[in-house]
Amino acid sequence: MNGFYDFSTIGSNGEIVYNQREIIIKFGIDTANRKALYVQYSKILEWLVDVGQTQLILDEINDYYFIGEVENIPTFQEIIMFGELEVKFTCEPFKTSIGYVGNDVWDTFNFEEDVVQDMSFNVVSTKTLSIYNAGRLITPIINSSAAMTAVIGGKTYNLGIGDNKIYGLKLQNGYNSIIINGTGLVKFLFRKVVL
Repeated sequence: MNGFYDFSTIGSNGEIVYNQREIIIKFGIDTANRKALYVQYSKILEWLVDVGQTQLILDEINDYYFIGEVENIPTFQEIIMFGELEVKFTCEPFKTSIGYVGNDVWDTFNFEEDVVQDMSFNVVSTKTLSIYNAGRLITPIINSSAAMTAVIGGKTYNLGIGDNKIYGLKLQNGYNSIIINGTGLVKFLFRKVVL
């Protein structure tokens, strides 16, 4: 045949799947003497290797976190009383915003990526909402003060009182039109997930 077949979205409900990513960080250990250097190095190893998967927040992009872990002992180089450590984190392919979408705190608002929008809605009988998702497909938590229904993408989902996480329901990238039927307060909670 000429060309190729693309099977990258088979089995993933139309989403492209990605491999894990590696993030390598180098940092120094400064101590008063060589013995203190190795004591500090041992403490850092315990801290890094024994924790398992956790949030990794980098100074350069501190409004997001990666979920990752250290799988191998970091490389260590001694230079007199100074040590240089190179740590390789194996992380999920996406980074996740620290704050919820719609939590528009002025000091942390990113004018390149964020959208000003309400995530809490007072519904009387029926209301059509438009919610913007700036990232990957995401399953939101929908908090409802009363039993209601949500119509998204032509499908109807029942909402019970309290937090609802419906795994078949995904917000698409961009604007999502949602019809809420019922009377009460409904709130959408989700974080941006981006590459």
